[in-house]
Amino acid sequence: MSLPAGYYRIDPDIRALVAAMNVHGFRTYASCQGHGFPVTKLPPYIAFSCPVKMAALLEQRLRQDAESAIPRLTWGWSVKGTFNSDFQLCFRLQPEGPHHWYHRYCRRSLRADFRTLVRLVNP
Repeated sequence: MSLPAGYYRIDPDIRALVAAMNVHGFRTYASCQGHGFPVTKLPPYIAFSCPVKMAALLEQRLRQDAESAIPRLTWGWSVKGTFNSDFQLCFRLQPEGPHHWYHRYCRRSLRADFRTLVRLVNP
């Protein structure tokens, strides 16, 4: 999948996930791969807009994974809704917490989740 102009500004670890979200109808407008130590110091996120049904479907997939006996994601992820400065509903994909305490010291766990999330956003 090729990236449009301007993608060079997107943090490298989260670039493929941002591209996948845009390909599948989520209009992203801000993102961060997370920085600092522990990795919860400045956690990753992707801000986007889409129809509410799409955001709800993504949240459903995230919950199903979190509640499964063997989750594919190493962190619990969620979709949060809020209004932007124009009072339009927007969303934020973000990790809530690791399934195991030691992942908060392991950035590799987030990188693995970014790859898994690429598959989850694919309808």
